[in-house]
Amino acid sequence: MSFLFGVRARQGVLLAALAAVFTPACGQPPLTLAEALRLAETNAPGASAFDAAARGARDLAVSASQLPDPVLRAGIDNLPVNGPDAFSLDRDFMTMRRIGVMQEYVSSAKRTVLQERGEREARRFEAEAEMSRSEIRTDVAVNWYDRLFAMRTEQLQQALQEEIAMQRRAAQAQVASGKASAAEVLAVDVLLVQARDRVIAARRQQQVAIAKLARWLGEEASRPPAGDEALPREADVAALPEHDLHNIAHLRVLAGQVDVADAEVDVAQQNRTPNWSWEIAYQQRGPAYSNMISIGVSVPLPISRGERQDRELAARLAQRDQARDQLADARRRHASEFNAMRIEWLALRERQRELESALLPVVRQRVEALLAAYGSGQQNLAAVLEARRAEVDARVQVLELERDSARMWARLRYTYLEAEGGKP
Repeated sequence: MSFLFGVRARQGVLLAALAAVFTPACGQPPLTLAEALRLAETNAPGASAFDAAARGARDLAVSASQLPDPVLRAGIDNLPVNGPDAFSLDRDFMTMRRIGVMQEYVSSAKRTVLQERGEREARRFEAEAEMSRSEIRTDVAVNWYDRLFAMRTEQLQQALQEEIAMQRRAAQAQVASGKASAAEVLAVDVLLVQARDRVIAARRQQQVAIAKLARWLGEEASRPPAGDEALPREADVAALPEHDLHNIAHLRVLAGQVDVADAEVDVAQQNRTPNWSWEIAYQQRGPAYSNMISIGVSVPLPISRGERQDRELAARLAQRDQARDQLADARRRHASEFNAMRIEWLALRERQRELESALLPVVRQRVEALLAAYGSGQQNLAAVLEARRAEVDARVQVLELERDSARMWARLRYTYLEAEGGKP
């Protein structure tokens, strides 16, 4: 019995180790992280919406650079409504049929600032699209890693469950032969129920990750992940220079808001000078009278500039100050977050390395020692299986640290490093 148990225990460890390396086929080809990112970016309506907004802003910018359409004006002036000439178009010398055109004139300076505002809005929308794609890449990578490590955790727990179930059957046979007590079998039953619960929990974690990935990948989210994405070396991350924050998608969006606010200030300053209109009309009278033309100019009178145009300019200046302050605050926040994430990632990798080198050998030695004691009749089966569960728990703990560092790396990579066009 003890020899059989030792063989089976080693087989369980081997199964767990193999499960951590190989992914289940599940009838579907494995999904690499690179392919998941590509699929997500081709199915990202949020980013496409910002792309469409950028195109629309550029079209509006071209429109804003043009003069308003001329206005065709037609009418009848001085038409009699009583007396012998009532409603006659040609008997009264003052009656005129009029046709003309009116054109509102917008200065070239004002049209230029209106066009520039549209161009800046288009660039801001492009930055919004890139920020959306950056967030999508981060979200997909995080959930891809979640599923990968939940799958590996499930395989470790499943191997332990199968091992405990096998030993439970052996213990039951020993109870029938009087070599083991019913209490020992009940202790194994407790461990078996707990192992099943952990398998279910890991399986639920996979299902949650699949549900989140389905937002971007659709049916492709059900494909098993391929564990081919290596994390960088600690020395490379530790050697990263102080981050240049100007090219982060979120900061580009805020910088775009500052540019738009600057353009709004320019527009408000130009609006202090009103648009004027000119008009020319041809007026036809009766055959006994000469025809006429009329020329006129209309100029708005800003009689309350301090309460209208100046207030608009003051509001735009305040909005520009708001945009600048938000950008400055975001720069500080991102600088702090980048450094904190880099420190935390290095700490996670150090903890993982320490557990792999110090904890895992110890828990393995403990299992071997208890196996030897069990073989000599100095320990019961439940103690040995408890030690095996502790060994699996230690391996799961290492996996959780690796998962957390992978999630952290995804945020560092897609929010900061790839925004700069480089990777460590």
